[in-house]
Amino acid sequence: MQAGTKHAVKAMQAGAAKVEQGSEKADLAGQALEAILTAVEHTVRQAREIATASQAMAAGARQVTEAMTSISAIVEENTAATEQMSAQSGQVAEAIQSIAAVSEEQSASTEEVSASAEEMTAQIEEMSAQAQELSSTAEQLRELVARFRLATGAAPAATAVTGTKVVRLRRAA
Repeated sequence: MQAGTKHAVKAMQAGAAKVEQGSEKADLAGQALEAILTAVEHTVRQAREIATASQAMAAGARQVTEAMTSISAIVEENTAATEQMSAQSGQVAEAIQSIAAVSEEQSASTEEVSASAEEMTAQIEEMSAQAQELSSTAEQLRELVARFRLATGAAPAATAVTGTKVVRLRRAA
């Protein structure tokens, strides 16, 4: 009977060890599944971001295609207009030369105005900086004058307040 009991105890101990090992393996499997789930969630999030970016790119591509179509139509219109102008080349050439001359003059005038505006802007900025500097200097002078306020009285020596000190000032003989 003792042999049967010993055998049963050994079997129970072996079973407990197997259960312990199974529990450890289950914990490891759970951790692995959590890591896999985190990786899957991260992948899904990235896939959504990629899908959103792809949709934005597709919308951009559609806009580019529409713009190219519009540009192509404009080019065709310009080509037709050029052919028509070429048919009346004599008058058109003179008109174009006249327009080109006016455009060059306007361009030169515009550049001059732009340069003048830039120069004025620079001068205004310089004046503003000088005004700020003057304001700062005036404030410093106010602070210095406030430090040396003379006390009123008949005494020959005057006092001035500097910070929290009273300083006696004597007149030069």
